[in-house]
Amino acid sequence: MSEPKAVYTLEELADWASVGGELDPPARVAVFGDPVAHSLSPQLHNPGLESAGVGAQYIRVQVPEADLAAGLAAAEAAGFVGVNCTIPLKFRALELCDEVDELARRLGAVNTVAFEEGRRFGSNSDGPGFLRAVREAFSIDVRDLRVMVLGAGGGAGRACA
Repeated sequence: MSEPKAVYTLEELADWASVGGELDPPARVAVFGDPVAHSLSPQLHNPGLESAGVGAQYIRVQVPEADLAAGLAAAEAAGFVGVNCTIPLKFRALELCDEVDELARRLGAVNTVAFEEGRRFGSNSDGPGFLRAVREAFSIDVRDLRVMVLGAGGGAGRACA
């Protein structure tokens, strides 16, 4: 696997045919954010992609909130299958999807955008991921606990709350 840059820019994504051509396997999924360098998503997802035999890499792309529509269009044009959104893009991503699942609509935030046949499908895995992590780590259901969530104003915090 050839190593991607730590963070790509929106301008590089828009010229992906030139910029991303050296990656093997090719980048086909990404996390968008502003900032995004802190995201551990590539370290989490790339080993899984590799072990599953999926010929793709997961990269970070710095995308300002005002440019999210352009970022989604550039990723789709470059052949990406989808992107994850982190701060501060989750609320804006909801508005830019053609279809949004019920949970994401209720939460008011999208953290996953899938591209399929020229359409954007939005979903949110923050809440279910939190519930599963607590269940697996502590063998208890959150419904049986009293929990205080600090920082519930963002997309992930709101989903967990």
